[in-house]
Amino acid sequence: MNGERPLLTFAVAALNQEQFVREAVEAAFAQTYSPLEIVLSDDGSEDRTFQLMREMAAGYRGPHKIILNQNSKRRCIGGHINRILEISKGELILAAAGDDISLPQRTQVTYEAWEDSGRKGTSIHSRIIQIDAKGEIVKTLYDGPEVRTGARFVTQTAELTKYLSTLEPLILGCAHAFARELFAKFGDLPEEVIHEDNAIGFRSFMTGQVVFIDERLVKYRVHGTNVFINADSAPRDLQQLRREDERLRRGFVNREIMYRGFLHDLEIARRKGFLPADTVGECERTARQMLKKVEFQRRFVEAGTVKKLAILPGLLSKRPTSDELKVLGRHVIPARMRLLKKKAGF
Repeated sequence: MNGERPLLTFAVAALNQEQFVREAVEAAFAQTYSPLEIVLSDDGSEDRTFQLMREMAAGYRGPHKIILNQNSKRRCIGGHINRILEISKGELILAAAGDDISLPQRTQVTYEAWEDSGRKGTSIHSRIIQIDAKGEIVKTLYDGPEVRTGARFVTQTAELTKYLSTLEPLILGCAHAFARELFAKFGDLPEEVIHEDNAIGFRSFMTGQVVFIDERLVKYRVHGTNVFINADSAPRDLQQLRREDERLRRGFVNREIMYRGFLHDLEIARRKGFLPADTVGECERTARQMLKKVEFQRRFVEAGTVKKLAILPGLLSKRPTSDELKVLGRHVIPARMRLLKKKAGF
């Protein structure tokens, strides 16, 4: 039976997650699909993350093949994924973070969704269960798309220019599996990319197929060191407020990297004939517009009060959304004054 099935890869990518990585690795070992190779990969952690992975790999006696890796230097998310592709062989790669927990059936159900698509699915993702640092279930910020058909597996489509503007349909990286063929078509991801789910998802919308699984297959953990931690809590002091400012600035930098990656992949799509030339041209215009908009937002956050006023007309000309204006509006005045206003109850 196993000989008739393709080899799949389940990759646990970790960085400084010693508190949670054991649960993530145990979840990988518990996957019911076979044949399966499990990549335990650490991106140069400064804590005991890799030591725990190594100990667990040495003690494993199950049916899956284990591949252990530690990057010699920090490679960021894009570079880490590129490394995982180098050392693995599975036709599908199921991505798992070192602080999340995949349910035992995740790989099996993903395989079934892939087969249901006629093996055309190049991005396959599912609903999630959101948990806190203690593993307790909390309110899920995003519960996946509305599915009206009642189908277990749903093919998702996107107008490319609209996707570039909205990044919807949303694909959550913690519950994402993707086909190796996307990397054969487009090459490696940009080393410094953080939004790998968007980068890979866009490749799928251009040349493959996106399949949504209407089941909860991953426990996604939100905690203090999480990349996508909820930033709505009120800062308690100036240092925390400045960290939040830097997090916002870095978020805009990451989106700039993402849009430059989109433009790179669009050029490949043009050169290799994956898309009609006029479609590529329209997408490039949209991607450049979005890149310029994010650049203005990043410059606005970085600037002092006087320079903010000079940047504001250019920023408004890029038509920011009401939510974007709300976020940026909080940064018109210096951090110290914002903190005083919060403490005064304004």
